Amino acid sequence: MPYVKRDSAGRIVSLHGDAEEASEQLSASHPEVERFLAQTTMPTPEAFKRALAESDQDIARITEDLIHLLISKNLILFTDLPNVVQQKLLDRERLRSHLQEAEDNFLDDSELL
Repeated sequence: MPYVKRDSAGRIVSLHGDAEEASEQLSASHPEVERFLAQTTMPTPEAFKRALAESDQDIARITEDLIHLLISKNLILFTDLPNVVQQKLLDRERLRSHLQEAEDNFLDDSELL
């Protein structure tokens, strides 16, 4: 359990492993300790890379949804897209439909309604 040092307003300003510099002891899972750690922990380059990768996945989904919207509004034709793009979109639709079927099929084949 870390020892905490507070400022004059009562906010945690540092954590310590022993009581030499701070006398108050809180559990590592105490909300104030967790809040302090969240505010002072600098993200690592790996964390930024993970965030960017997650953002890339989100952007890919947004782009896919945008293409579907443009097609549904007849602003572009599916056949106007390059063949490679058409194939990738069809592949993703197939994957999504398989996933949806698996989620929809929650009953075992032997179970009856």
